[in-house]
Amino acid sequence: MRKINIKEFIYNLLAEIFVDKYNCIACDAELREPSKYGLCEQCKSKLTFIQSRVCKKCGRLQVNEADYCMTCQEHKREFDFARSCVVYDDVAKEIVRGIKFGGKKYFAKYIANFLVEKYQSTFDGVNIDVVIPVPLTKKKKSARGYNQSWDIAKAFAKAVDLTADESIVVKIKDTKEQARLSGAEREENTIGAFEVKYAEKVRDKIILIVDDVMTTGSTASEIAKMLKKAKAKEVYLLTFSSTKYKVEGESNENKVV
Repeated sequence: MRKINIKEFIYNLLAEIFVDKYNCIACDAELREPSKYGLCEQCKSKLTFIQSRVCKKCGRLQVNEADYCMTCQEHKREFDFARSCVVYDDVAKEIVRGIKFGGKKYFAKYIANFLVEKYQSTFDGVNIDVVIPVPLTKKKKSARGYNQSWDIAKAFAKAVDLTADESIVVKIKDTKEQARLSGAEREENTIGAFEVKYAEKVRDKIILIVDDVMTTGSTASEIAKMLKKAKAKEVYLLTFSSTKYKVEGESNENKVV
């Protein structure tokens, strides 16, 4: 069991209470006024919002005029489509790392505000029945103390008046960290990792998977495959960020860690 650090506990408690009025969640600069994104103007200006020229399937920022990125052309994606708010770089990395590894659960409400805007602008006509997170194994959730995807999903669903449910899909197999794997290895890594626990909750339903970051979409695709086997009608993915599609020979600067 991890020993409790009293100073760290008090710092995190105070951060929970005062962050709304005083600190940018990316650079910790003092905020002169409340921000729905929790960001100072300088950090907000560094974000790359994904608005056009995206892969029609995975929603990642495209590097050319093709309708689909090479990843989606080469690998079947089981979700109907995915969309992300910003590119996973610089400020977005700080936000994701903070909620994922830094214990900053309160980031969820700010991330949810990004998701609300993207949802309202790109999911017009899609009538979502239930919102679900990307699940963690019991072991990993216990070690981290929470599932950041669930915290984000709850905050988002509440903001748009949708139902969120953490129990529908469970992760039954520990997998290697996707960031350290090649594209082919990522596809293999997620096979058999997820299980639909309550098929009756998804039959003939339209499901929205919510997460913090998407790389290639293999994890969400595997979840979508299991949901559709359980007779879900449609499955979509909405994430805060996604990595920019990497062309051949380009270094992987946006690696998720």
